[in-house]
Order: sequence, then C-alpha cells, then structure tokens
Amino acid sequence: MTSFCIASPHKNSLWYDYRVYVNLREALEKLGFRYQSAAENRIYFLGAPMRQFYNEVGKFESGANNMALVYSHAEKLQSLRPFKRVFVSSQGVASFFKRRSWLRLDPLRRYPAFTSDAPIEIVPPFSSLQPSKSSLPRYECDLSFIGTPRIRPVLEDVLPIVGRHGLTLNLYGPNWDKYPGNSAAKQYWRAPQVPYEDIPLLAAGSKICLIDHHQTMNKMGLVSHKYVDLLMAGAFVISDYNLDALKHYGGVTYRHSNELESLILQYLDDDAERKARQMLQQSLIYRHSSEHAAQAISRHFV
Repeated sequence: MTSFCIASPHKNSLWYDYRVYVNLREALEKLGFRYQSAAENRIYFLGAPMRQFYNEVGKFESGANNMALVYSHAEKLQSLRPFKRVFVSSQGVASFFKRRSWLRLDPLRRYPAFTSDAPIEIVPPFSSLQPSKSSLPRYECDLSFIGTPRIRPVLEDVLPIVGRHGLTLNLYGPNWDKYPGNSAAKQYWRAPQVPYEDIPLLAAGSKICLIDHHQTMNKMGLVSHKYVDLLMAGAFVISDYNLDALKHYGGVTYRHSNELESLILQYLDDDAERKARQMLQQSLIYRHSSEHAAQAISRHFV
C-alpha cells in the first residue's frame, strides 16, 4: 500500500490551518493511501519558510518524494528548489512566484530572487463540508465571524454598523476577551470555537458570514481555506477586497466601511438576492472538495 505523511506546523485544533491537514489526510486515506511517519511521499504545508524538523516526518531527506503545498504567506518563501513538485492555491500565487523568479535577472534587485526548479500546479483551497438544510438556535444571527483576536479590519469596520442598526453579531474563536481592537467585540463573543462539523449549521443560521484575509493574500489573489469552507457549507459570505474571490468565486467584497454597510443592509433586506448569490457560488466551487485535492496531489505519489 502506498504511504504518505504531511509536514505541517499546525496540528493544534485551535489553529484553523489544522483543518487543512485533517481534511487532506482523511481524503487521501479514503482513496486507499496509508498515513505513515517518514513515508516516502511527503507533503510539506508551507505558510512560512520550511522548518528543519517536523513531527511525523522528521528531517528533510532529499531522496524522498518531497512536495510542497503553498496555502498562505507565499511572500515569505525564498526558494522551493528542494521540492520535486509544488502545489499553489491560486493562479495569483503562481503568477507571483513567476514575477519573483524574474528578479534574478535584475542586478539592482533589493531582495533575493525566488528560485524553484519544480513544476508548479494549482490546487485551489479545498473543503470537506456540504450545506445543511437546518440550523440550531445558537447559530441564528444577522452576522457572524470566526477567527483569532489579532486586529481584524473587517471586525473594526462592522462593529459600528452593528451598533447603529441594532444587528445581531456572533463572534467565534479563542480569547476574544483579550482583543486589542474595539473593546465592544467581547460582548458578541459566543464560543471559543465552532466545531468543523457545525460550520454548515452556522452557515444556515447566520444570514451573512464575514471573513477577512492577510493583505498580501488580497493583493496576490488568494482566498483562504476558511473562505472556501464557508462557501462549501452554503454560507453567504462578505469578505474584504480580494482579487481571487472576485475573479474565481463570484465573491461579494468591500473596500471601505461605508461600502460594507451598504452591502450588509442590501443583503439582509433581500433574502432572494442573497439566495441567488449563494447558488451562483455553489455552482463555481463544486470541484473544491478535499477529494479533488487529494486526487490531484496523489497523482504524483511514487
């Protein structure tokens, strides 16, 4: 039986990246592959430069079938040369790496040129979720947000809107009582996490799910796995202005707080329009399942 392992720095359930690890591992196991420490087929999750050692994988061995999955923070990577194949999560990331590689021809460059000898293939963000026909009372609200309490521009923008219009907001994630931004956030904190299997229930109960991205992702053109999870779960999503969301996902995005306010009021007031957008996005993401991602990656197993 062909075996594999995953080198991921995030194997704590409080990190959303942990779900990427779990979803890919489970999808590959369903295809008949066996998870085994230090296996020949090694998938490195890169949201930052590669570490020297990973649990379940060990030290990097050049003789193994080493593959990289770049799912965030591509700007932090200087080289992918050790890998035999590289998977990136959007065309925007692929184009970014291509532009970076051209820097090697510029004698006046300020930063090191990006290097990679491996073929680059696009594997978009993936999800193991499906829409739910029902919800639970605890998830019913006008707006919701899942995340950790670093400064969140979308939350800073929406809190005054919630106050002005008397909207309901459910906030999920750890330690929101310590949020360094608008102190009003803590009054909307509902739970330290939403179980992954409950995200479809939240998507059904929350009229609008809010999400944000790192600015480098927005500029590069890359949505998060959380964004795709929400869409696959059937949510209506408003995100910050992201080129990937606009071009490939039929996304509803905003640039300024007044635009966010207009979008929220527009879609809260029109159930039919909100449903139409959800159906459009569902038609665009049917191939973003964890199974499709596992099939694409496992084609390169040895």
